[in-house]
Amino acid sequence: MLRYFVKRLVLLIPTLLGALFLTFSLIYLLPGDPASTMLGPRATPELIEALQVRLGLDKPVWVSFGKYAWGIITRGDFGESVWSYQPVSSLLLQALPYTIILAASSMIIAIIIGMVLGILASAHEGSVLDSIITGFSLIATSIPSFVAACFLLLFFAIFLKLFPVMGAGEKGNILSQLHHLILPSLSLAISWIGYIAYLLRSTMLEVFGSDYIVTAKSFGIPMRCIAYKYALKNAIKPVVALVGLGLGSLFGGAVFVEVIFNRPGLGKTIADAVFARNIPVVQGGILLASFLYVLSNLVADLSYAYFDPRIQYE
Repeated sequence: MLRYFVKRLVLLIPTLLGALFLTFSLIYLLPGDPASTMLGPRATPELIEALQVRLGLDKPVWVSFGKYAWGIITRGDFGESVWSYQPVSSLLLQALPYTIILAASSMIIAIIIGMVLGILASAHEGSVLDSIITGFSLIATSIPSFVAACFLLLFFAIFLKLFPVMGAGEKGNILSQLHHLILPSLSLAISWIGYIAYLLRSTMLEVFGSDYIVTAKSFGIPMRCIAYKYALKNAIKPVVALVGLGLGSLFGGAVFVEVIFNRPGLGKTIADAVFARNIPVVQGGILLASFLYVLSNLVADLSYAYFDPRIQYE
């Protein structure tokens, strides 16, 4: 297990280096001179030259990339914001906890509701309840997070006035923060509820046909006990992989949700930086999101060993 873990960490290095190179290349993909594009048409030649020096655009590309990569690897230095002169790392660290809380709460909601629906549907195969849950799952998987966010915002926040329209709540007030978190979390969770419910239903039905489940039924063990004690642990393995993938995808979906609800976070920070043409912040935000995506998939991969001890990592 330890050997496999070290091997996976080593394999992450080229992936992260590739992401680092792609994010660095963003500044050179801008049309025309990058400094002029960021500062706008009214910028003076002196300001343009000063920004080029700050961003290292006055040096060859390989020199600038080496300096950029070395600063990130050794010091966690993502550069400075073009406008506020604040370190990009501090801006991202201020926003990251909001996004982690949003993504984690969304996934927890999706896992709990999705697993309950999947188990109910598999335990009542062919019934009206099964048809309703399966239909809901298929519809939910096709709803993008920003569509769900707009609908929930209009209906529950504006029409019914049950939840706040925007923000993350008062600092230090847990109830206020939870109140502001419900709608954004549900917006991100809806599609993953459908994915988990449909996948778990399918895997549970496969497990129910296994010999050991048939034997357990023949001994008169209640179906509820069979489903939760025996079938679920084997059926949940594909869900673990989906959760790992989902955690990474939730960081991408958080961009739209945080913008719609005007909620601070990594996604909104990146979106605001795009509109402000603050490329260093965009670069740092995308690189951090890439790292979180890769890390979540690694954790999901390693968690297989817990649910199935027969798996041998080499």
